[in-house]
Amino acid sequence: MPDSFIEQNARLTPRELHRGYVDGWIDAATVVELCVRNVAPDSDPAGVVESLLLLLSDELDKVPDLVDRLVADDQGVWIFLTLAYVGAHPSKFDSILRAVEMLYADFDYPPKMESFVPFMPPPAGATPGVAGIEQRWDEYLQQERELYLDQRSFPTIQR
Repeated sequence: MPDSFIEQNARLTPRELHRGYVDGWIDAATVVELCVRNVAPDSDPAGVVESLLLLLSDELDKVPDLVDRLVADDQGVWIFLTLAYVGAHPSKFDSILRAVEMLYADFDYPPKMESFVPFMPPPAGATPGVAGIEQRWDEYLQQERELYLDQRSFPTIQR
C-alpha cells in the first residue's frame, strides 16, 4: 500500500506502524517515509521513530529490528485502510465485495465489519442487498477516516 494513500486516510501511531509492517501491508521504505511525515514521535517507545528517521537508504536492513521494538498491535487502522484502498481502487479487484469477504477472514472476523460483509445478514432495519452493503461500507469508511485522520494531529518532523 503506498505511503501517499495512507497519509491521505490516516495518521499512524507507532503501534499501528508496527502492525502494518509485521503484517506486510507496508515495506521497509514505506515505514521510513511514514515516520518522516505521519507518525507521532512523542508516543514512541525508546526513540524508535527517531532511529527510523535517521536511517539512510542503504540501512533499510535495520528496519525489521527497529520496528520489532515498537509496541504491537492495533489492527483497526489496517482494517480501515485496506477497506478504503479496495473502495478507492475497484479496478484492481475482480470483485470488491469478494475482497471485503476475504479481508473479513484475513482480519479474523472483526465485528466492526459485519454490517457490510455480503454473506452476513444486514442489521435490523437496514437496507438489504448491494446498495445497503455499499451504504454501510461508506458510512464505516467516513467514521473511521474521522477517527484515524481528522481527530489525530501529530507534529510533523522535518529531516
